Amino acid sequence: MVLTLTRKMKVVCCVGLTLAVVGIVMIPVVQAIVKSKIKEEMMLKEGGMLYKIWKNFSIPIYMQIYMFNLSNPDEFKSGQKPAMVQTGPYTYREERYKINITHNANGTVTYRQIRRFIFNRTMSVGDESDLFVTINPVLMTLLASLHSESGLVREIVSFVLGLSGQDIIITRSVSDVIWGYHDPVLAKAMKIAKSWFYTDYVGYFINKNNTDDGLYTVFTGENDINKLGVINKYNGSSYVDYWSTKWANMINGSDGTIAPPFQEKTTTLPMFSSDICRSVFGVYTSDVKSPQGINLHRFTSTEDQLANKTINPANVGFCTPNTSCMGTGVLNISQCQLLDYFHIPIVVSFPHFLMADMKYLSAVDGMHPNKQEHETAVDYEPMTGLVLQAAKRLQINIYIAPIDKMKQTYNIKPVVFPVFWLNESSVVDDSHAETLQNMLFTPLLVAKVLEIVLIAGGSLLLVSGLGLAFIKRKMLGRIEPQIEPPQHIDSYDERQPLLSGSLSGKVPPALVDESRNTGRDASHMDDDDVPDFHVETGGSPSGGVN
Repeated sequence: MVLTLTRKMKVVCCVGLTLAVVGIVMIPVVQAIVKSKIKEEMMLKEGGMLYKIWKNFSIPIYMQIYMFNLSNPDEFKSGQKPAMVQTGPYTYREERYKINITHNANGTVTYRQIRRFIFNRTMSVGDESDLFVTINPVLMTLLASLHSESGLVREIVSFVLGLSGQDIIITRSVSDVIWGYHDPVLAKAMKIAKSWFYTDYVGYFINKNNTDDGLYTVFTGENDINKLGVINKYNGSSYVDYWSTKWANMINGSDGTIAPPFQEKTTTLPMFSSDICRSVFGVYTSDVKSPQGINLHRFTSTEDQLANKTINPANVGFCTPNTSCMGTGVLNISQCQLLDYFHIPIVVSFPHFLMADMKYLSAVDGMHPNKQEHETAVDYEPMTGLVLQAAKRLQINIYIAPIDKMKQTYNIKPVVFPVFWLNESSVVDDSHAETLQNMLFTPLLVAKVLEIVLIAGGSLLLVSGLGLAFIKRKMLGRIEPQIEPPQHIDSYDERQPLLSGSLSGKVPPALVDESRNTGRDASHMDDDDVPDFHVETGGSPSGGVN
């Protein structure tokens, strides 16, 4: 019985140890299999899961516009600071799809991306026809272009503008401000100076609806998965030419919709934005979840990216010209924003001048920066590099300052004038989340659960087997062997076994003879004179009694 129980314990321990070892060995094996599967599905090549999403980006994207209405136009023109009232959102569904896709031999793919915006009335506070009082972008562009002209030229232009009844403040609809309208001043200018003016159409996003934003060449990940989605060339170059230093002109990272897989929390994720004509980056700030419960890493923008050159000397490259730098929190992008052949004095910032110098915030009434509502955040799924949630927030402003000899600007104080801000947001829908779950996350979860079960179950069996053996040994150690006291020795029968004779109280002849030879009676022998008897009981694992 004892021998059978011991074997069972050994079997239990061996099985438990085997299961635990298998579970531990599975960890790197499963990780290698999952990584291999992700690499296969994430490469930008025909047949892959990512390629279908990337080619015709089907994850819903919405652009929400929040308009600023100038509530005190007369006071503003007389020298008071502008008072702004925000209204929004005016929501557009954004569609993206790639055209002219060409796969190159060096592991890159070249394409153009069309963006189309469709107004969604049910997700908006009003119609596109809602009117707003705002700054006149055409007039401010023409005035800004006269800074380098002589005083006489500025006086003549100011006189002509006065005759035409043009004012620095206009009332226009949401659609006009965002997507464009025919401007009467530009229409006249085209007739007078065709070499300077080639269109009378003006709007902040006139070149963004139903058009592409340039020619991209990105890495497919086939040669190096760590370069997946990274831009190799934009319009045939690795640099833009809007800024004053090579570093500022560099094109880094992806377009912000995908990133290399297996992202770590400590990683800095660079991305290029054609909207602001430069590269930016996000840093890890927290873990979040998608609506379907998928774990994501959140990357947000930082203050030093829009810091002035004193705080961040590298930002001197974004000063245009480099002798005229703006303060922290704003970026002059007029170099890459053209109206005919003139640069529009557009300045971008985060909404409500979040993280900007206090002088910009205090110069405008109605600004209420809030980190949760106004920061830019991009949420990546770390294993695949897919952006499953994003909120890219940006404010469009016009820089206004008085210009000598231009009576339209005499009383105006210098100000970065807010026009509107936008939130280009995307959240993965249930359909795409289910695809990811079925193809990647569910198999990974099953594998991890199996690992845990094997390790935990095996360890439990091993500990149980060892524990039972220990308890059994403890219990047996507490049982004291029972021996009958010696009886009176009166006779000895040689035919009886030694054990039988001793227990019957009879002394073997050898002991009788020895006592006679030594002159001592056997009944008077010391304990040291008694030879050891190894008693075989057959029932105790202790082996006998001494």
